[in-house]
Amino acid sequence: MRWEFLMVPAAVIASAPALAGAHYLTLDQAQNILFPGATFTNDFRTLTDEQIDQIVSEIDVKVWNRKVRVWRVSTGGWFIIDQVRGKDDWVSYAVGLDETGAVTGIEILECWEQYNQIRHPAWRDQFTGARHGEFIGTRYGKIRDESKIQSITGTTLSAVHITEGVTRLLATFAVIIAPSEL
Repeated sequence: MRWEFLMVPAAVIASAPALAGAHYLTLDQAQNILFPGATFTNDFRTLTDEQIDQIVSEIDVKVWNRKVRVWRVSTGGWFIIDQVRGKDDWVSYAVGLDETGAVTGIEILECWEQYNQIRHPAWRDQFTGARHGEFIGTRYGKIRDESKIQSITGTTLSAVHITEGVTRLLATFAVIIAPSEL
């Protein structure tokens, strides 16, 4: 009898990963979608306290991690992997930037399946061409009225946080990548 009682919690625990999130793309798949046929050179960076302060003061978005996972792309441009908070868990996504720091595309690698509306191409396409200093994204935790980015009912937090993340990555590019490339 005791053995059967212990099996119920084990079955519940074993099913937990299915609820944790859906994996949509691997790193290699995202790279191939955003930069078909290119090769990638790891160029990871670590933000200093001064760089974090500069980013935060400029765009008023929290910097969650001082490690920036960025790759140089053989065909030109940059590939960056990032994470933001969704409603219930982290959302992993990739951003492609051209040589000037303009967004060429966004791919969602992992998020809770019930909040996957952020994977819709029409929503992600709103970011194409966005660049630091011109992009109007979020302010105080919500998408700004003058932003061209539309929120998604039922996925509001994920949409806001992806928008914040892109805003932060554009500022990060301007602070740590663009100066070294000029």
